[in-house]
Amino acid sequence: TATSSSKIKLEQAETSALPLQTRAGIELGSYLFIGNCLQVVGLQTVPANRAAFLVQLTTIMVPLFQAGFAGDLTTIPLATWIACLIAFAGVIVMGFDQADTDVQSLFENMDSFWDQGTSFSGGDSLIILAAVSYSMHVIRLGKYAKFTSPLELAASKATVEAILSIGLLTCLVASMGTDIASSSGFITDMGTEVHSYFTQLSGEVAAGTFPPPDSTKAIFACLWTGWITCAYTIYAQSFGQRRVSPTDANLIYSMQPVFSAFFAWALLGENLGLFGCTGAFLIGFSLWVITTSQRDSL
Repeated sequence: TATSSSKIKLEQAETSALPLQTRAGIELGSYLFIGNCLQVVGLQTVPANRAAFLVQLTTIMVPLFQAGFAGDLTTIPLATWIACLIAFAGVIVMGFDQADTDVQSLFENMDSFWDQGTSFSGGDSLIILAAVSYSMHVIRLGKYAKFTSPLELAASKATVEAILSIGLLTCLVASMGTDIASSSGFITDMGTEVHSYFTQLSGEVAAGTFPPPDSTKAIFACLWTGWITCAYTIYAQSFGQRRVSPTDANLIYSMQPVFSAFFAWALLGENLGLFGCTGAFLIGFSLWVITTSQRDSL
């Protein structure tokens, strides 16, 4: 039964050399770090809107991986499969919602659009691998979250990401002027940028001009992204997936472009067009499908 299985896992965790939340933090934090790195490098050659579509492949990958690990595709209910496909279609449709896009021109230029959509580059591969890493994080979080404290798990993941990030920055700076850097323009550019930033920062601190007088907005942005979009979301995800399955959780995450559109309207005055509204409707409909099927099964 599920209860006996939980007890066995807890007993195994107690006999392990590392606490469960530490092992969870190492694995889950590594997935997030690898996914972020792959996405950053991939965005050097892939447009942001195309990358957004590729990352949303998690909507399909999570149920596929979850069913694959279970060894049975029927592990995921049919209604969930349908909802995932509808949500993914909604994300794609929302991507067409641009200022210079209209229905007539879209269909008139369908051939060129198809050729552009089917072209594949190394950057695309990196973005898809990032989606794989994010999918693994969602699936494995669904296993660990049931046996760990959300706060401890979030702190462990954040610590691992911070350590790996500091290690990466150190390696980038240390590689400057070496054969490794000379063989990769990206490593050279990143290493130079990191070195220049810390050189400028140390100079301002030594001169007593840090923080600059006009840096209020930048400090607020750092605090917001650090506390809200990073710390809170890591905790909320760890807390929520104690009760929500990985596939259902990822369906909820597919609401991201809808919320982005809402805040763009509220804060920037941007409006959704026909494609944006249609895509948002499809994503919302997918969530209605899954919640309705779960309510009927109770």
